[in-house]
Amino acid sequence: MKILLSLLIIPILILSGSQAFGQQLSMGDVPNEVVKITIDETGTAHVTHVINSTASNLKPIQVDTVDGKMDNLTITDNNGKSVEYATIEKTPVSIIIAPSQRNMTLIKYNLVNVVTNTDGVWKWKYYEPQDTGFTAFHFPKGVDMVWANSRPVYLGDMGLGQHGNGFALEYVINEPMNIQTVQLSGNNIAVGVRTVSGLGNYAFDQTLKSYSFNIDKANVPVTVIMPKDLLAGPYAVTINGNATLHTEFHDNATHAWIGFEPSKSGIVQITGGAVGQGQAGSSATIEQVPTSTSDNTSIYILIGGIIAAGIAGIIIVKKTRKTAAKP
Repeated sequence: MKILLSLLIIPILILSGSQAFGQQLSMGDVPNEVVKITIDETGTAHVTHVINSTASNLKPIQVDTVDGKMDNLTITDNNGKSVEYATIEKTPVSIIIAPSQRNMTLIKYNLVNVVTNTDGVWKWKYYEPQDTGFTAFHFPKGVDMVWANSRPVYLGDMGLGQHGNGFALEYVINEPMNIQTVQLSGNNIAVGVRTVSGLGNYAFDQTLKSYSFNIDKANVPVTVIMPKDLLAGPYAVTINGNATLHTEFHDNATHAWIGFEPSKSGIVQITGGAVGQGQAGSSATIEQVPTSTSDNTSIYILIGGIIAAGIAGIIIVKKTRKTAAKP
């Protein structure tokens, strides 16, 4: 109890501006806000909190920031004019905004190198502030696909909006496409493999209804673009004979996209439900997922309790330009 009282009585507030409104406060209202994050090619996240707490209230609001090494903090109104604020020095930092600035305040800062590069894969365990409705992500040029909690999400040229308590984010900039060609019924059939892992020998076994290849890195995303003229679903994936979680996240008349992230290097084997017809033509060229031509700017994922409860499910929806905001 003594420690608790000390925390309540002596909040550490750093004031900015001439009026010391922060000295009278220990907390504020929860804001109405949207968090926008643009990640650059070096792994630095440029964060903007758009505060629009329009409800009539004489209390200030308290904004929790995203955890990370903060740099270049600025707090302005919608016209770019600096506003008065206070900070509560904890991890992560909270920012107190005066009641007069509840309507449309922009909090901007950088999280330097918060996304780290491991073997060509950029990774960030993102935890959304508890006071945030959703987070809108935008990625460097050359990122058309991300992985959320080891599940693939194809973006095309859109951004990503995340609802929930956070997720493990991974992506590759300019991910290489490897073409592996095998024969069936006298025709060459091309299989695409997207990964930064090194690939070894590959083979198609018509009798076992399986396609296999070697990878030399563990914990690296792999996407196989499987022509149905070679191998049709449903599919099972193993690494060194052990089943591994996989996702068929794009499936049309000619191809199935199969994504997985094996925990070990070795032999990947994909077993299908049936051998295809081996027809040349539609399978001769690897099909990329087409970029959306609809009026959408963000793909949204709902991650309710996935990290805490271990529920392996991601619901993908889309948000229209009318309501989606760009940074």
